[in-house]
Amino acid sequence: MRQMLILAVYSCSLLFASVYSASAFEDGTYTTPDNWQQQVTPGQFRQSVTGIGLTKDSKLYLSLTTRYRLKSDDYADDQDLYQYLRVSTDAVKLGQGTVRFSAFGRFADDIDGYSDKSWPDKYFYSQRDGLDTELEANDYAPRLYHGYIRLDGVVGRSVVNLGRFYLNHLNTFQLDGADATFSVTDIVSVYAFGGMPVSYYYDLDSKDHIYGGGVSLNYRDSTKVGAEYAYLDVQDINDDYTKLSVVQSIPHGTVVLGYSHLNDAGTFNANADFEIVKTGTLVSIGYEGMYDNVDSDKTYVVNPLTYSLLPQSKYSKYSAAAYQPFLKHFIAGVNYEGRSVQGDENFDNRNYNRYGAKFDINGLPSDNTYISFTVDRWDIGSTPDSRSSSKAEYGVQISQKITDKVDVWLGSSFNRYEYDYSTDKRKDSVRSYYIGGSYQPAEVFSVMADLSREDTDFYDDTDSDLGTSYRGEIWVNLVF
Repeated sequence: MRQMLILAVYSCSLLFASVYSASAFEDGTYTTPDNWQQQVTPGQFRQSVTGIGLTKDSKLYLSLTTRYRLKSDDYADDQDLYQYLRVSTDAVKLGQGTVRFSAFGRFADDIDGYSDKSWPDKYFYSQRDGLDTELEANDYAPRLYHGYIRLDGVVGRSVVNLGRFYLNHLNTFQLDGADATFSVTDIVSVYAFGGMPVSYYYDLDSKDHIYGGGVSLNYRDSTKVGAEYAYLDVQDINDDYTKLSVVQSIPHGTVVLGYSHLNDAGTFNANADFEIVKTGTLVSIGYEGMYDNVDSDKTYVVNPLTYSLLPQSKYSKYSAAAYQPFLKHFIAGVNYEGRSVQGDENFDNRNYNRYGAKFDINGLPSDNTYISFTVDRWDIGSTPDSRSSSKAEYGVQISQKITDKVDVWLGSSFNRYEYDYSTDKRKDSVRSYYIGGSYQPAEVFSVMADLSREDTDFYDDTDSDLGTSYRGEIWVNLVF
C-alpha cells in the first residue's frame, strides 16, 4: 500500500486545477465540463501545437505520454506502465496535392509481474486483467492504433488514406488497407475502401477482409445524406452491412434519421434535438426500432455490432429528455428511456423503463465551480425465467477551475442492484469515491493524477476482504 500513499500525495498536490475551460451550457447545446468524465476514462493525451522543423514548409509533431496505473486490494497490488507515442507531420507538397503522415502506438508492461501474486496458483488472482493476457502472447503488449499516409489532391479531386486507419464515413471500421474519396461535384462525393480488419483480441489471417463504398451529399451544410455498403468476411462469418443516414438542420436544432441493415435484420432510428428559444429549454427525443429477429450466427466479431446485436427479438425503444437553465447558475434536467420487446425476451433484449434526473450548478459558490447531482432508476420487466427488478443510482460530481494551468475533480457515486438469487431477492451496492487533478505549467509538459476507491458488498458471501479496492493513475505528457 506504500505506492497508494505516494500516489495519494501526488493527487493532493495537484488539487489546483485547469487546462480546460468548459461551460455547462453554451452554444445552444447542453455540455458539461470535460473533467466530469475524467473518472470514466482518466487521463488525457496532449498533442503538440509547436512542432519541430522538418522541411522549409513542414513540421514534425511528437507527443510522448507515460501512464502509470496502480490497482490495489487487501490481497495484492498490481502496477502497470504504459508508453504512448504519437507522431504526425504537416502537409508536404506532392505534385498537384499534398501528403502527410500520422502514427499512434503504445507499449505496456506489468511492473509487478503476474507471478508475484501472494497466494497459490489454484486461487483466483483478483488483479488479473486484459493486459496480463496480452503480455502472455506478446512482450510489452505492442499496439499500433493507426499509422498511415494521407494523399490529398495528388490524383484529381481525391483524398486517399493508405496504411492502418479508422474509416471516417458512416461506419467506424479500423482497417489495414486503403480508403479513397472522390469529389464528383462540390455537393456529391463517392468513396471506396478495402483491407483487413484490425483486432487486438482475435488472430486474424490474410483471408479476413472488409470492402465497400458509399456516396454522400452535403447541401449548404444544412442537409447531409449518406449511404454505405460493406461486405465483411471475418472468422468465417460473412455479413452484408448497409447503412443510410440523413442529417437535416432545422430552426434551432437538428433532425437525424438512420437505417442499418445487417443481413436479414433492419434497425431504424430517428432523433431530434432542438432549443425552445423563448424559454431556453433544450429538448431531445428519439426512437429506435428493430424489425427483424437477429439469430446467433448473424454477428460480426470485430466491429461494435459484436456486443449490440447478439440474438435479439424485434423491439421498439423510445427516449426523451429536457434541460432547463434558470437563474443564471442552475440547470435542471429529466430524461426517460423505454424499450418494448415484440418477441421473446432474453438477457440482452428485455422490456424496461429508465428514468433519470439531474441538477447542475454552474459558477457557485465561486466562478468556474461546477457541481452536478444525478439520479437514475431502472425498472426492468419480468421474463419467463426471472421476476421483475429495479435499481436506482445516485451521484454527485464537482470540479473547480482554479487557474488556466490547474484543474481538479472529485465526487462520489452510488449504485444499487436488485436481482433474483436462487429463490431469494438479493441486493448489492457499490459506492465509489474519486479525486484528482491536472497541471500544465508549459505547452510542452502536463501531468495528471487520479485516485479512486470502491466499496461493495457484492463479495461478502465469498470474501469480504475483496469489498474495498483502490485505483490510481498518473499521466505525464511531453509534446514537441
